[in-house]
Amino acid sequence: MDDKLKEKVALFRFSLIAPIINNTFTEPTIKAYLESICVKLYDVPHLGKREYAPATIKSWYLAYRKNGIEALYPSQRSDKGNSRSLNEATKEYIIDAKIEHPQRSGKSIYHELIARGMVASDDVSLSTVQRFIQKRGLNKLKTTAKDRRIFEMEFPGDCWQTDISTGPYLNIDGKKVKTYLIAFIDDASRAIMAASFSFDQSLVSVLSVFKTAVQRRGIPKKLFMDNGKVFRSDQLQFICASLGTIVSYAEVFSPESKGKVERWFQTLQRQWMNLLDWRSISSIDQLNELLYDYVENQYHQAIHSSIKAKPIDKYTTHIDRIRFVHSKQELDSVFLYRVTRKVKNDATISISNILYEVPMEFIGEQIKVRYDPSQMDKAYIFDDDGKCLSTVYPVNKIDNSKIIRDRPKDPIDFSPFNLKEVAK
Repeated sequence: MDDKLKEKVALFRFSLIAPIINNTFTEPTIKAYLESICVKLYDVPHLGKREYAPATIKSWYLAYRKNGIEALYPSQRSDKGNSRSLNEATKEYIIDAKIEHPQRSGKSIYHELIARGMVASDDVSLSTVQRFIQKRGLNKLKTTAKDRRIFEMEFPGDCWQTDISTGPYLNIDGKKVKTYLIAFIDDASRAIMAASFSFDQSLVSVLSVFKTAVQRRGIPKKLFMDNGKVFRSDQLQFICASLGTIVSYAEVFSPESKGKVERWFQTLQRQWMNLLDWRSISSIDQLNELLYDYVENQYHQAIHSSIKAKPIDKYTTHIDRIRFVHSKQELDSVFLYRVTRKVKNDATISISNILYEVPMEFIGEQIKVRYDPSQMDKAYIFDDDGKCLSTVYPVNKIDNSKIIRDRPKDPIDFSPFNLKEVAK
């Protein structure tokens, strides 16, 4: 299993223990929660269909509390290369597929089983799958309407919603430049955790606003967003896992499920953006200063029609329920990007087209590296347990040329090449 798959398994394990970490499970006890999730069959990345005992998931929780997300990485399988039984797992997969999408045909499921490598066409026929579906009465399942009832979290910090909206064009140095607005809103209080305009909608920009939100307002128990590529990023998921935040996604083509942040974009447009004199704004920093002033001094201080209170008042009323990051150093560490690199023979690695020089003992090894994409002046090497081993810096070829290399202990004897001696 490569590092990418190990990361996906670690994130899957975190998804099962996150309700315990955030105390968001609905069962009366942790034991009852573990028992309720252990009756289900899970489609685990790379490993296929799996079910787990409560003791196993409890061990993941204890490991996470001790060493963080790194403790959830799987170790190398001792039975690598051996085949696994697919009989029961295949049956459960068929049942789950029909329950989730009752309209699916047996033929569609059969071809998916083959594509996933769960069955071979020589061993299992289409008629076998169809008979199983019929015998279990799975053809009688009916499609139910989606539950789209309006909801609201009970307490601030229980859930944040985030999204990106198209911003205005700015006239900078005689050129029109498009902007994007990134915002995080608390579900219960409607308070804005952080919002900022950017010239792009990249992951770096999203994480910059998210980091500001966590620094100012604390750590959310859940982060709810759409299925856009930037929000599906492994980097974002690992940062949330390190914070103990559950990641949740809206259904595809279902913008109404993120109604609160969408409505805030509309409110902002109506109450603020439409009233601005755009000719007077010459930089994105100026635009963000005006946005901050509106959010803090107008939006947060007005009575919200849905909650019948000022958003910031409702948020701070329950501030004792919200977890905060202890220090800026810890916050910076959590938001570092994580990548794996193989060290070249010249003791260098490349990150975003920048060469970094690493200690010689890592030559030829795969190393785990973390870095801040907004400050590429250094990066950090970590071990599998999440301990920082070394700080590395970009290569300076001129400085390297001035380093005095160790001379050989025995100088080379050039006497056999003495022309005078050869002439004699």
